[in-house]
Amino acid sequence: MRIIIIRHGEPDNPNQTLTKKGFEEVAALHDFYKDYPFDEIYVSPLARAQLTAKGLLPNRVKEFHTMDWLKEFTHFVKVPYSEERVQNWDFLPKYFTDQKDFYSYDKYLDHEVMKSGDIKDDYKHVVNEFDKILAAHGYVREDKYYRVIKENRDALLFVCHFGMMSVLMAHLMSLPYVVLTQYFCCPPTGVTTLISEERVEGEAQFRCLGYGDISHLNIKGIKPSFHGRFCEIFHSDERH
Repeated sequence: MRIIIIRHGEPDNPNQTLTKKGFEEVAALHDFYKDYPFDEIYVSPLARAQLTAKGLLPNRVKEFHTMDWLKEFTHFVKVPYSEERVQNWDFLPKYFTDQKDFYSYDKYLDHEVMKSGDIKDDYKHVVNEFDKILAAHGYVREDKYYRVIKENRDALLFVCHFGMMSVLMAHLMSLPYVVLTQYFCCPPTGVTTLISEERVEGEAQFRCLGYGDISHLNIKGIKPSFHGRFCEIFHSDERH
């Protein structure tokens, strides 16, 4: 089975739409993937994801499954270096690397910082809903791998958000999602592909074939959006 996760186009969040660049990104995405044989399509209810999905596959809108739990995984947490709460993936490097439990799949959700955002229950809800979809397609979660009930080559598309895609990927790989959000950045309309491997009959794991692919932008000569990134060098006008 193949899981394809696409991040929405560059957003204009105040107006609940995409920017002009965002619509250009989606048009490029459409040209590149319009004939891809997606078997099921799941979309976040938020406008930026809905517009991306409708622009990507306009002739298949009636086939979309809008899933409330696919909305952005937004939680604000308390950290000692700021008087204001920060997003649950915007940690400063030195602080993050000092928190050893952040690197532990079995401990990170119980870290005091994560508890301050009431994250654990929402995380469990999201991954349980995700696993229901995989189970319906023949792959049932068993601890940290998947039991194959009905092997197949189905292609499932999820159109959502950076934080949410990190949660889904981390669950498939049994990794802390904060590690993925801290060290990886998917640009708007980036395409991430994971594929099942059943080396032992009835037992599967998922491996990442590509993360945040922007071939569709490169072909059109569209510069990737900076949205979601931080400054490459400190002495710049980029987001700090």
